[in-house]
Order: sequence, then C-alpha cells, then structure tokens
Amino acid sequence: MSTRCPLCTELSIQHLFELTKQEVDFHDFPSSAYYKHHKSFNDLEQSAINGCDLCQLILHAFKQNPVEEDQYFGLSSQDETMSMYEKAKSLEQSDVKIALTSTYPYRDNSSSITIMDTLAVQVGGLMNIDYGDDDVIQLHYEIPIMPLRLVVPRDQPITLKNVRIGISELDSDLGSQENFEIARSWLQECQQCHRCCQDNKVPTLPTRVVDVGTPDNDFITLRVVHSHGSQAPFVALSHCWGGRIEPVLTTKTLDTFTTSLSFDSLPANFRDAITITRKLGIQYLWIDSLCIMQDSRQDWEVESKKMAQIYGSSTFTISAFVSERSTAGILNPAPTTGPPPMSVPLTMLSEQGEARKLKLEWRHPNDREDLRRLDMACVLNSRGWTFQEFLLSRRHLIYGRHQIYWRCRAGQESAEAGILPEGDKRAHSVFDDITAVLDASNASDLSAKSLKRKDLFREYYSLVGEYSNRTLTFGSDKLPALSGITQRLHASLGARYLAGLWSSDVRNGLLWKEETQIARHVQPYRAPSWSWAVTDDTIQWDGYTTDYGQGPYDLELVEANVEPKNPSNPFGEIMDARLVLRGRTKKLYRSEQVFPKSYFPGPNHEPSIGDGSWDEPVDGCSRRRNLDVTTALLYIHDVDDVGDDAIMSVWRQYDWVEATIEETEIQPACFDQKNEYLALLVRISSKENPFKKDGTVTYKQDDARLMCLALRRVVGREDEVYERVGMLWVRADQWDVGWIEKWELQTTTLV
Repeated sequence: MSTRCPLCTELSIQHLFELTKQEVDFHDFPSSAYYKHHKSFNDLEQSAINGCDLCQLILHAFKQNPVEEDQYFGLSSQDETMSMYEKAKSLEQSDVKIALTSTYPYRDNSSSITIMDTLAVQVGGLMNIDYGDDDVIQLHYEIPIMPLRLVVPRDQPITLKNVRIGISELDSDLGSQENFEIARSWLQECQQCHRCCQDNKVPTLPTRVVDVGTPDNDFITLRVVHSHGSQAPFVALSHCWGGRIEPVLTTKTLDTFTTSLSFDSLPANFRDAITITRKLGIQYLWIDSLCIMQDSRQDWEVESKKMAQIYGSSTFTISAFVSERSTAGILNPAPTTGPPPMSVPLTMLSEQGEARKLKLEWRHPNDREDLRRLDMACVLNSRGWTFQEFLLSRRHLIYGRHQIYWRCRAGQESAEAGILPEGDKRAHSVFDDITAVLDASNASDLSAKSLKRKDLFREYYSLVGEYSNRTLTFGSDKLPALSGITQRLHASLGARYLAGLWSSDVRNGLLWKEETQIARHVQPYRAPSWSWAVTDDTIQWDGYTTDYGQGPYDLELVEANVEPKNPSNPFGEIMDARLVLRGRTKKLYRSEQVFPKSYFPGPNHEPSIGDGSWDEPVDGCSRRRNLDVTTALLYIHDVDDVGDDAIMSVWRQYDWVEATIEETEIQPACFDQKNEYLALLVRISSKENPFKKDGTVTYKQDDARLMCLALRRVVGREDEVYERVGMLWVRADQWDVGWIEKWELQTTTLV
C-alpha cells in the first residue's frame, strides 16, 4: 500500500478550484494561482521512490511523454527525442507546481467554463527569448505542461459552483449498452428540447432504404425496400469507402436485396451502422452503395440530386469519423497505441460536505481524443462527399476511436464531458446563414425575411475554400459532391448557378486563387478555367469583404452559357461552360526573367506595381533555387511600336536581394512569344466605401487595389476566346483613374 507524501496529502481539489477564481489561463500556466508542490523535480522523484503513488503517477507521465519541438519554441533540434523526464532533470530551476484547468475553454476566464477536468503539472521557470533587437520577449515555461485528467463515475457527477469537476469514466466498448443509452438520451433530448433542430413533419423516405427490422419482430428482417414515397424516420450513414465495396446494389442484385440481405456478407461499417440504427429503435437506414444502383449512371444521376433531402431529413446521421474504409468497422474498441493508462484515487468534498471518490489519470498523448482533434485530423473530414453530408444533416452521432459524440444545430456533446462549449466548434460547423437556408422549408421566403445575400456569398466562398481542401476518388465529382448545398442555396441567392459561381456575384466569384502556390487545371475537362472547380488544389478568395458594389470600372457579365451533362441537374457535372464579359483590359507580357522579390527599380527605374499569381508554371520550365515560378512581380512595360504601355510579369525571387539597374533591364529573349496574354480588370477592391451620397464614385489612392485576372488566348480555335491562367493585384499607390481609363474596354469570352 502506498504512503502518500505530505505535499500530495495536502493537495485539495477544492483549494485549486478557488484559485481559478483569482487567475485562470487555459493556454498557459497561471503566473501565481497554483499549488506549490515539491521544490525540485529530484525531490518529486525521491518521493516516488519512497512510495507516494501520486508522485509516481507524475513521474511516470514525464518518463513516457516525449518533448516535441513544436510543443514550444525553446527546443534545439537535438532535444527532439528527449522525454519530458530528461528535460525536467536537466533544468537548473525545477520546482513543481500544480493548477486546476480545463481542456474545454471558450474564453480566458473561469466564468465561461462548465467543466474543470485537468490537473496541470508545471516544472521549472520561465525562459526569455531574445530576438536580437531591443525587446526581450518572455515566452513561457522551459518545459511544456503535463496534463493529468480527473475522472469520476458517470452516475456520480461532482459539481462546485455549477462547474463540473472531472470527466465521466468512459466505456471503451463503443457498442456497449451504456454507450447506446447515452446516444438515446442525446437523441431524445434533441427531439424534445431543441427548437432549432426540430422538424415536426415525418420525413419522406429516400427512394430505397435498408429495412433493419423493428423490436416487435426481434430485428430479424434485413432487406432493401422501395419506399414509394412513404413517410417514416430513417438514419443516414456518412463514411469513407476506402476502396472497393462488396456487395453493392446493382441491376443484377436488386431482386435479391429486396427479398433478403445477408447481414454477415456486409462490410463491417454497414453491419455496425445497422446495429446502431436498431439499438436506437429506428427501422430504416440509408447507405449509398446499398440504396443507389452502382452500375446505372441514370440511377446515380437521379439519386445524387437528392442528397440535400436525404441528409437534411434524416433523423440523424451516423458519422464514422475514424473508419478509413468500409471494412474497418465503427464500433471496434480502439487499440492502445502507447503505454497503458495509469491512475491514482483521490477524494474531495462535495458542496454538501460529502466525501466523493474520483481518480487522477494519465494517458499517452496518442490515446487522448476530443472533438477538436477529430475534426482536424479524422479521415472522414478529409473526403469531398462527406463535407456536404455533414452540413446538410441536422444531427450527427459521431464515432471516434475512444468515445462517441453528438453534434446538432443546438450544440455538441461528448460521452466524457457532456455539453461542450461553443468555442469548440470547427469552421465547417459555423456557416450560420447557410445552415439556416439548408434547414428552411422555404428558402426563398427565408432569404427575403432575414438573410443578406452578401453574407451568404461570403459564407459560400469560405465554405468552398474548406471543401477544396478535401479529396475525391473521382475528380468528376467536384461539382456533384457539393450539389446538395448549391441546390438548396439557389432559391435564397436568387442567382443562376454557373459551374460553382453565381451570376449575381460573378465578379467576386472569379477572384479565387491558390492558397499556397499553384492551382493546376485538371484534365480531362470537368470545369471551365474560370471556375474554382478546375483545380484539385486548395483555393481561397481574396478581398471579398472590401467589395461595396458595382463600380464604374468593374467588369459586367454579358452572357453565361453552361451545358450540364444531365439537363435536369444544373448543379452536377458539366460538358461545357463559357462567360462573355465586358471589361477593361491591358496587354500582359509573361517573362521568364528573374527579378528580386523586393520592390526595387524595374526596367524603367520604377517600382513594381503589384503582384501576380500564376495557376501553373511556364510550360517546360524547371524550378531554380530561391525562385518561385508561380508568383510574380508586375511592372509597367512600354510598348514602343504602338505608343502604349503594358503590364509585364516576371519571376519572383524568394530572397530579398538588391539588384543593379542592369540586372533589371528587359531581356526580350525571356518573353513568352507563343501566347497572347491579357490582364482583365474584374473590380476595384477598396477599404473604404467609394460610393458617395451625391452619386459619385471616388477611390482613395492609398487603399484601392485593382483585382485582375490573367488571361491567355486559346490557340488553335477560330473564335477568339481566352482562358484564365492566374490573378493579378495592382497596388493602390501605383495607379490612378486616368491610367485605368486608357485600358481598352472590350468584350471577352472566357472558357
């Protein structure tokens, strides 16, 4: 039997809780509101040797935890494989401090916290980092915080001042009766208490569903049924295929599946989804590969248009967050990847003065899990089709590796912590205006009453940016995999859908760019060059929030033609698309010449006028050291033979290197002679509203940028058409209205 040292014996959860009222820091360790433990780490180690179980727990955690370089900024490269124990032993100052904190903060104040679940152990003192200037920045402690979790029995919660102390003990078997009871309670509470999640209508079933049986027939029935428009609650599955699935619904298996479906022949994900649906008392389950005929293009086109209805009207969606393939399973107990967890018992007094039991637990970092980490790293959130499945569904029963979670329009919960704070929401769950449209029974009425189109467009561009970071097995699904959302947005936006853009906001829609360097245009054809769907690279929009409306120099949409593969589905795959735009253009020359990154004198001793971003490098060019062949510097280039000027784009050097005038003189041999390029002014982005009350438009020259597309004429075609090849930004201090008015006003066709 262990003998606890005096310092651990005197450790009081109640006292630590009171200290949080004086000071709380959820991102670092508090400066003074903590419990002073051993005076040195050596003293703690000796106490552990003498038999103190709590000191043994802390020592064990430090020995098992590696110190990773990205955990804090004070590590040298040779420290990468150090354990926290070794690092703590090497410190000159190694006093041990303990504070109560939470892994679920929303803001840096204790009043926003609903649960305190962690004892933070800090060793040593603060370190100062001198960056070589006059300022010395006090960064943080020399060693990361060691978190130890407080765990209480699920049926014996502990609270202090309405704050829960400790997380609930988890049942590691995700298919246990306890976990199903938790899931049932979440669903029941949501259906009865969450007004924002309620839809009083009984949903119309999808065309086909899997009948999993009812409690009355002991769940014996399992078959695919044609709904014929009947109404009943049903569950949808959101999962990763991860390769070929067997068996699937086809024209050949349809008759067999509608008679009987063998449970044992199904992949593990499907068997587990059927079990979950049965345990929660719902008769019907929708699984894509069992409810859409996989060898019928016509059936796929018909059913894929119904994604908004299917996921939007399901009672809830089973989200298999960590299941990498259909055969992996959803309810499997997670394997422990690190050393087994270790814990010690603790006792504290409740607010009623009763002695309550809890335990202090350490788990290896690889075995820690919460909804934020799952959102950021889980396999389901890396796939394209699952993005709209998540947004369209009102309720999600989420399966991680170690526990289950709930997410609905009202909030989110976890099996260990209960209700999670608002700050734990991830970006893809906070598209509030779009979510309101997705949930509305009449989207056009909703838009007219409560939503601003500008806010919807802003959210849409953010949504597409996040979606573009996901992968698709078939690139041709780029537009179809978002069609459930775009179809529902159509009525609210009051605009024609144009291969990912919207006719009433086409100027902003055109201004997408690559997030990092390049946005390769994919082949075979699936989208026009001007649509973000033309690339598999991550894209984003620039400057949308500084758009105040149509200005006198902004382009106009003259005509738009989009030919969908299926005429009945304008939100799916397309065969061809083009835009006819009227706007101001300037000749653009693309050079392979290398100029410095900084704004040093250019060909005519003037500074660079702006920056550019090419979707792809020059054909056949090789990458050079310290050279970026996709981003560019822009200069004014005089065109002597026509007495006009043009914009010249040169390669940007990574390093800030000063250059002589000779090094920045034009070298004609560097120009791309094969292609005709144009700079097309899309709009002027201004920080301040340029539209005055008297009807005039005045741009302040110190804050208005010219936002342009870089276009290249398509060779080998009789008609004069262009394709997008990049974006250009002309800086505010490098243009005036007189210069813009000299740009040629012309009608241009983009494909």
